[in-house]
Amino acid sequence: MTVETARESLRMRARQSIHSRTTVMVAAVIAMAAFGAIVPAWRLAGWALPVVLLAQLNAVLCARLLRGLDQATPAELARHQTVLWWMTIANQVAMGLTVWWIGYANTGALATIATTLQLIYLGGALVNASTHPPTFIPGAWINLLLAASYWLTQTELGWPLAFALAFMGLIMSRSCRQSAAAFGESLRMRFENADLVKRLAQEKKVAEEANAAKSRFLAAASHDLRQPLHALLVFSTLLHKTQTPQTAELVAHIRSAAGSLDKLFAGLLDLSKLETGGVVPQLQAVHVNGIAQELCAEYEEACRNKGISIACSGSPQWVLSDPFLLERVLRNLIDNAVKYTRAGGVEVHIEQGASQTLVEVRDTGEGIAPDLQPRIFEEYFQVGNRARDLSKGSGLGLAIVKRLCHLLDTRLELASQPGQGTTFRLLLQQAPIYDAAGAGAAPTEDDPMAQPAPLQGLCIWLVEDNELVQLATRRALEDLGASVHAWAHMPPVDGPAPRPDALVADYRLDGDSTGLQVARVLRLTWPQLPVAIVTGDPAIDRAALEEMGNTVVLQKPVIPTVLGSWLHAACKGRRRSRRDERADQAILTP
Repeated sequence: MTVETARESLRMRARQSIHSRTTVMVAAVIAMAAFGAIVPAWRLAGWALPVVLLAQLNAVLCARLLRGLDQATPAELARHQTVLWWMTIANQVAMGLTVWWIGYANTGALATIATTLQLIYLGGALVNASTHPPTFIPGAWINLLLAASYWLTQTELGWPLAFALAFMGLIMSRSCRQSAAAFGESLRMRFENADLVKRLAQEKKVAEEANAAKSRFLAAASHDLRQPLHALLVFSTLLHKTQTPQTAELVAHIRSAAGSLDKLFAGLLDLSKLETGGVVPQLQAVHVNGIAQELCAEYEEACRNKGISIACSGSPQWVLSDPFLLERVLRNLIDNAVKYTRAGGVEVHIEQGASQTLVEVRDTGEGIAPDLQPRIFEEYFQVGNRARDLSKGSGLGLAIVKRLCHLLDTRLELASQPGQGTTFRLLLQQAPIYDAAGAGAAPTEDDPMAQPAPLQGLCIWLVEDNELVQLATRRALEDLGASVHAWAHMPPVDGPAPRPDALVADYRLDGDSTGLQVARVLRLTWPQLPVAIVTGDPAIDRAALEEMGNTVVLQKPVIPTVLGSWLHAACKGRRRSRRDERADQAILTP
């Protein structure tokens, strides 16, 4: 018997011995009451008292055994087995003498009843101790031999009854061994299953840690790779303004390649953020029609170039969701619909359901075969793009949509047939009644080719530890008319640089410092200072940054016109204040 099998056998026998104490005591009281008028009291007491005392002692010893059983060593388990073995022998001797105490004076009826009591006790002992044959079998034979010796010496029918008792002993011995074997097999399977579950849990933990490490590496690598990409896009934008006709095509190719890389990195970063738990929804009342209409307007030119239409229809609806994550879901679905629609059009339809708001993105494209529909939400899977043409996307858009819908607790449904188009349906939770009077539309990225907003007269403080990115950003802001003062670390508040109108800072700086720390220090001197945090870090806490107020988080690579437009809007009041300040200084100057 193995150590764990012995431990479990002791546990089962000890628990059953504790429970059987009450049964033995009640049976002894009933027997004394039944035989009180026939058997002398001293005989009943001589039989019942040892039986009851042994049952009590056995229960006490078993309770003590259970308290330290889990920590018991093999030697201690062996001692426990010995104690229970002697207690079993003592109990069986006490019960084996039942027929001698009660069946006196050759009273066959009393002897038969007493022997029956012994057999009943043996049946209970078989249930209790069958998991350990070395304990049960010797005790059972002691009990039966004491009864057989009575019948052989005190009655004329001794031999047949003694033979019957011996046969009963053989049956019980065999039954005990079979029960012990079954118990051992069940324990073996139990331990094997427990060990298997433990190994699976360990392997799952290792796999999860490896996946998390992969995601962290992907996030870190993508962040580092986006630094030169950010600089490339900024420089290509500047080059576009000074290009000659001979370089126009080359610049267009550079911008196209950089844009494709930007989309690929953006998808990878989004996936890494979702896998590492770096995205926490900020639920609020959202005017879903406003988001849909802005996206449709954004894709109008692309649809017009393809000869297809795009429209937003339905009734105004407010939903409870995260506006930024919901915008990303709709953007990916609309972008996917536009790419795969060659004729007809794309429609975003919004309507109120019985208990939810339904948002459908419909297209008249090629449709999706039923056998491919379960796979379209897999990473890098694309229908009809085996050549991996990046102009058709990276294959991450719908994978991100599925994860975002799960994060937002939004049901996503798909209906499509080859040649009949595709419909993606979102079932969104309806928001409480919401006053839209003060609701503003979320900012959107401008067209990279659009004319930038002028920043003349503004002093911008730039904090960026990457020299290449710092140079590119500085050149871009100066090209927009701003006066730029740049540092790679915390700028001196009392230094020679003029008071800033806005701060542009990278989130992850040298060492453990961040752009958020820089912003907080500068806000101590200039509480209303507009702050733009530029980052390629997927794990940034956007909510903490935006709680500062008058703060925006821009993901690298940042298109200069996007940054310029935000600075132009954020510094309108400050530009007027600066002009007023200078005018006052001019008036006060003698």
